[in-house]
Amino acid sequence: MKKAAALLKMCVTNLGKIYPHPWFALCFLALAVCELILLSFHPNSFWNNSSLVWYETLTLVALSVLTWASFSWIVWWLLALARSTPVGKNKGVVLFFLLAVCFSSGLLFYVCSWVFYWRTGAFLDWESLTFGGSNLLMMGHYLWQSEQTSLLLAAAVCVFGFFLAVYGFKRLQRVSDSIPQDWSSAKIGRRTVFLTVELVFVLVLMSSLNQNSMLATIEWWNHAGPDCDYELRTRLNPVLTMTVQSAMQAWQNDELEGELTAEESGPLRSTPYEVNQRLKDSTEQYSVIYIAIEALRSDVVLLKHQGREVMPHLNQLARKGMNFTRCYAQSTHSNYADPCLFSSLYPLRTAGHHYYSRTDPWPKVMLYDVLKQHGYATAIYSSQNETWGHMDAILESPGLDVFFDSRSYAGATRVSEKDVGFAQYAQKTHVAGKLDDAITMEQAIDWISRQEAKQQPFVLCMNLQSSHFPYELPSGQTGPFQPATIDFPASFVSYPKDKIPVMRNAYYNSLHYIDEQIGKLVTYLDAHQLRDKTILVLAGDQGEAFYENGFPTHAGPPFEPTIRTALVIDAPHQQTTQTIDYLTQAIDIVPTICGLLEVPVHPCFQGIDVLSSERPAEDRRLAFVHCQSTIGKSDAVISGTGWKLVHDREQETTSLYHLNEDPGETTDVLQEKPEMSKQLARLLQQWRRQQLLYYQNPASYGWNYPPRTPRVPEPVLLRDKHD
Repeated sequence: MKKAAALLKMCVTNLGKIYPHPWFALCFLALAVCELILLSFHPNSFWNNSSLVWYETLTLVALSVLTWASFSWIVWWLLALARSTPVGKNKGVVLFFLLAVCFSSGLLFYVCSWVFYWRTGAFLDWESLTFGGSNLLMMGHYLWQSEQTSLLLAAAVCVFGFFLAVYGFKRLQRVSDSIPQDWSSAKIGRRTVFLTVELVFVLVLMSSLNQNSMLATIEWWNHAGPDCDYELRTRLNPVLTMTVQSAMQAWQNDELEGELTAEESGPLRSTPYEVNQRLKDSTEQYSVIYIAIEALRSDVVLLKHQGREVMPHLNQLARKGMNFTRCYAQSTHSNYADPCLFSSLYPLRTAGHHYYSRTDPWPKVMLYDVLKQHGYATAIYSSQNETWGHMDAILESPGLDVFFDSRSYAGATRVSEKDVGFAQYAQKTHVAGKLDDAITMEQAIDWISRQEAKQQPFVLCMNLQSSHFPYELPSGQTGPFQPATIDFPASFVSYPKDKIPVMRNAYYNSLHYIDEQIGKLVTYLDAHQLRDKTILVLAGDQGEAFYENGFPTHAGPPFEPTIRTALVIDAPHQQTTQTIDYLTQAIDIVPTICGLLEVPVHPCFQGIDVLSSERPAEDRRLAFVHCQSTIGKSDAVISGTGWKLVHDREQETTSLYHLNEDPGETTDVLQEKPEMSKQLARLLQQWRRQQLLYYQNPASYGWNYPPRTPRVPEPVLLRDKHD
């Protein structure tokens, strides 16, 4: 026992020597140990990664300790610099105040990053902070609504950290021998640089284990599972995740080499768009009402729950018109998925997260731009604040007569009743709140009436939002599906799995409320003899998950519940009632509307008219999905024959599913179908390459419209022998 105790004491003593001060050793070593213990309780940590062998796990443990040792030397160096720099009393107070603010801010980030990890399985990185900062007010509203306890805890820790830092800095000032004389700031700086370089070396070494970097770059779809690189970047601790991810983004060259070939390039921008003059001069033009419904899954159409229809008015339109059963969103998160609905453009523009800007040089032509040229009145009426993700920058257009969202309404925007203070703020500023869909519909119908008075055809694009988490109804309404009271801890990324039935009921109630607004619209059109002159389009912007594949809500990986959406088109006297199983993408909706109106499809559109007789054959048809959120960075390709390949760019993993036989995506057949995986991976890589090359090359987007959607080459048929 004595020998063991002596050995343990020697190990602790030697371990403490890698820290600059005994108190730092106690603090940061304890922090590293606590982190490792916390990680052991999380299923997505390296402790539970079966692909790591024992020495890799041991290295990760050592790396955690080394990270905090290097960080402690950086802090010690900064303190040494502060002490060695002569400053006056007033400047010293300001300096220590700034240091205390920096310390408490860092502590706030650290706590929030752990909360985020516990909710999503990944720590915050620079991209997450950038997205949050660009949507600060709306993000703050959501967080306060769903994460009040976590925010209050983080704020308390931050305040405690501030006073602790002030006390520590003052105490350090009083102790003259806190820093030995031979430890000058230059010497401490050299030790800091040495430890940091050592840390970087270990990072590079660990990142290259079990993989050939050249092969990983060229054949990025062939990774079989999570490896050390994956753990290091997002799963070890907040500091390492932030520094490594930021360094990778800074050093990574996002630009691809090469140029698009003539076959890959889109039509020339010099090609004139020819307006259908006969249609423009006609007095029998059809109007269009195109409604995007938040998180509307495909399986909600014609769904009965607890003995009644969830969306009876939508179902009536589906029975009379066209019900598309295989429609896919282009992304799982709204800021990427929503603009695709009206632009017919894929969301992939850059390797990182793209924020739309009014100065974007790339061509865009919206549905209302085309119809404006044919004499239509144009409007957007949305229940959400379209500044989310800077969507307003791509939606706004000279061809748009009216742009109405929650910022446009003079009254109070709709927020959670739990947040009275924010409700008052939103009423004054019109920022971050959503608008009651009943108000949005009322405003839209009023606009329709004005166009009716002028006898002018119109295109109205809408966005209804009641079905966004947490699925809240206006005050006093409960909905027909019960129980639906969310009286338990629930956030966008996490809630108790035994409460899934309650969450589903709340979701169905919110959709039922939206359906009531659709009913008001249809009633108005019938009463004013506009029904037979109007094409109605109702589509989900993305889907919604209830832990079918391990995730709730949306914005994560592109599993079927989050990307397979409802699409119903009712076009009086245009098409017979039918169920359409043809593979359809969100970007196809605008060209299909143009086809129904006999309006020429604009060459800027990347989608196709799926009702055209010239559409690709089923075995040559492909759909593509791109996700770039803080909780999901993935690409996917779906074939017309039912195959789906998903590549997770963050985890460097690839999965293959046969949706015809496995609609729930429970069985990954990547290893069983190597040839199918290879063909789909090449097509997915081709699509991603075309998109990135186009948007990074001024010569491409200056001379050409966006590239066309890849098709399966004629010699290749994506069919299994059992199909």
